[in-house]
Amino acid sequence: MKVTVETERWEDAQPGIAALCPRHWEEIALNKATIPLEPDWGRYQQLADLQMLETTTARNEAGDIVGYLIYIVAPHLHYKSSTTAMSDVLFLAPEYRRGTLGLKLLSRAEDRLCERGVQRVIQNVKLHNDWGAILERMGYAPIERIYSKMLGH
Repeated sequence: MKVTVETERWEDAQPGIAALCPRHWEEIALNKATIPLEPDWGRYQQLADLQMLETTTARNEAGDIVGYLIYIVAPHLHYKSSTTAMSDVLFLAPEYRRGTLGLKLLSRAEDRLCERGVQRVIQNVKLHNDWGAILERMGYAPIERIYSKMLGH
């Protein structure tokens, strides 16, 4: 299986990401019964228009997106002189997870973020699907834990 990993314009990647994201949601999302999958594609486009979105994709030989990694890039609100890339989503279709494709996706994204002058990358990892050991091998360090609570209305 030949797969290419590239940084892409949001406009070019969005249709393929939209086609793949239901599989991502089905595998990873919590609270599916109360929070439906409903991406705000317009907001993503706004971020892309502001050059605040960095999109890296993996495409198979047919040109279909089989993986994606999206960061929101901006000066940090607490450290305005430091450009930070905050991970939004990362997904690689299960049938493509063998080998080093995931590392290639992350590495290509890091290379592009470096080109953009990003100083720090913050990568989220779900506790129920913990792949933090891969990030640690790439030089990342755990920095905080995030909690969530559903509110009854």
